[in-house]
Parts: sequence; C-alpha cells; structure tokens
Amino acid sequence: MHPIIQSRRDIVDSLHQRSLLATAELYRLIGRAEPIVSFRMIVKPAGRDFFHVMDNQTGKVLGFRRNHNEACALAQRLELEQSK
Repeated sequence: MHPIIQSRRDIVDSLHQRSLLATAELYRLIGRAEPIVSFRMIVKPAGRDFFHVMDNQTGKVLGFRRNHNEACALAQRLELEQSK
C-alpha cells in the first residue's frame, strides 16, 4: 500500500477511535448505557458481481442484486417491513 494512503487510513482510524471514546465518555457522564445498534438485514458480496441481502438473525438470503446500492436499498426496505 502506498505510504500516503496508509497514513490517511491511520489518521481516520485514530479519529474513529477518539469518537468512540468520546461517545462512551458522554454516556458515562449522563449515567446511561450506550445503545447497541445492530441491523437485521446485512449486505454481503456473493461472487464477483452479486450481493446477497441476508437476515442477520436466521442467516437466510432474502434477496440479491447486481448493484451494491440496489442491494442496500433492498436491505433498508426489508428492515422497515420487519420493524412494522
């Protein structure tokens, strides 16, 4: 990997860690537990040109798309349908 790219990734990783620590500190100060965000529908690459939309709880594939953005849109739609 090019050194400039690696240095940028290191900077972004350290900023991400600092934001996680600041969020944890905020919740500690107000005396509340941090909310856990987990998505039920996840998008996973399947082969070279396809993306599966999977149910994270059951592991079943609920759909697939050739475009990542379309797969994410399907996952969001299924997530909304499951929450109703």
